[in-house]
Amino acid sequence: MMSVKTIYDIVANMKEQLHVELSHPYVKKYIHHPRIDENRLLYMCSFLDTLSMEEEKKNSSVLSVMLVQTALDTHDLVSTQNVSGNEGKLHERQLVVLAGDYYSGLYYYYLAQSNQLNLMKVIASAIKEINIAKIHIYNNRSTNPHDVMNSFLAAESSFVRCLCDYFEREEWKELLKHAAYLNGILKQLKSLQHKEPTLLLNYCKQIGMNQEQIKEHLYSYTQQSVNIVRGYLRSEFVMNEFLREHLDELTSSLEVLKNVVGEG
Repeated sequence: MMSVKTIYDIVANMKEQLHVELSHPYVKKYIHHPRIDENRLLYMCSFLDTLSMEEEKKNSSVLSVMLVQTALDTHDLVSTQNVSGNEGKLHERQLVVLAGDYYSGLYYYYLAQSNQLNLMKVIASAIKEINIAKIHIYNNRSTNPHDVMNSFLAAESSFVRCLCDYFEREEWKELLKHAAYLNGILKQLKSLQHKEPTLLLNYCKQIGMNQEQIKEHLYSYTQQSVNIVRGYLRSEFVMNEFLREHLDELTSSLEVLKNVVGEG
């Protein structure tokens, strides 16, 4: 098992590699540099650290998943508003789509280079699940949002679940599934605070929720996942201390914020 410092260094190194791959000069000229979710990196690096496999394959697995996640996130930036007659906006939209396609192509390259063709099929299946979940959120106009939150859970956790299934590590799947979900909820709350549109936030607004109601709604769907993650932290489940500290901070921060909203 790697030391905490080593895990931290691996996450930092993988982040740097991703920055290099995502820094196509033409793309950078026209769209914002994509954000890299360091928590996702930590989840995957910590999980793959427990496996007996070549370092090259570990790295290509992480890079591939993060690149395709970036591709999906980039495609989410494509505006749905009518831009007919506005050549500048149309050109910008086309570039965003092409950037997402470029990032997606890199994931094929890395898995092919490391001869992980079977993993490529698994990731493709996860992409399909994510797209179906996002379509469900986009098309759902129900006043009962339970199904929408299940779709959000599916979208946020699909890649970590597919990796755990592929490497047959069921004990990690439940932990990372709920950690990824809580991480996604926290990102939604930050987007809400900064008035950044997201698919889920748009849905909440479309069914009539104001900002405080959205916060309460998101927090109301965190308790089960918080309890599951804390159960792992209290158990004898072996994980590196860097991941343990992150999960403790993640669940604690959500609990504190939930209580503040409740008191408000």
